[in-house]
Amino acid sequence: MQFKKIIVALTLTTLGAAALATAQDKRVGDIIHTDARYSTFAKALDAAGLDSLLAGSDAVTVLAPTDEAFAKLPAGTVDNLLKPENKAQLEALIKRHLVSGRLDQYTLKREREIDTVGGDKLAVKLVAGNLRIADARVFGRQTLAVNGTVQPLDAVLTK
Repeated sequence: MQFKKIIVALTLTTLGAAALATAQDKRVGDIIHTDARYSTFAKALDAAGLDSLLAGSDAVTVLAPTDEAFAKLPAGTVDNLLKPENKAQLEALIKRHLVSGRLDQYTLKREREIDTVGGDKLAVKLVAGNLRIADARVFGRQTLAVNGTVQPLDAVLTK
């Protein structure tokens, strides 16, 4: 019986290490572009021409609104932002969701405020066990990458 427990523990440890190694072989930009939850954010990132910020070796934390988060915006907002004449506004929105450095959820819980790449300061709170950044809730599992982390948000960070 003890032998079976050891085998199960070793198997789970090996599978966990393999999953972690796979995630850490990717860059945050790869995660944003391959995870179906972030397809709208990926499209916005490409339209703003900022995908290179997520492909480099500098550590970055992406506060990534999910497609459901974008769906909460007023009708037509995303389409309007994606127009070429609104590129500056789109860039500002994307940069509000990027933080220099690798911030995992444990580290975020100890922060009171974070500075974004776009120059905004966002409040960080722990409310009833939920991590909140500005008006958005971090939910689900973070994704670790070789050059940072991706934190899923339930809302788009509009000023």
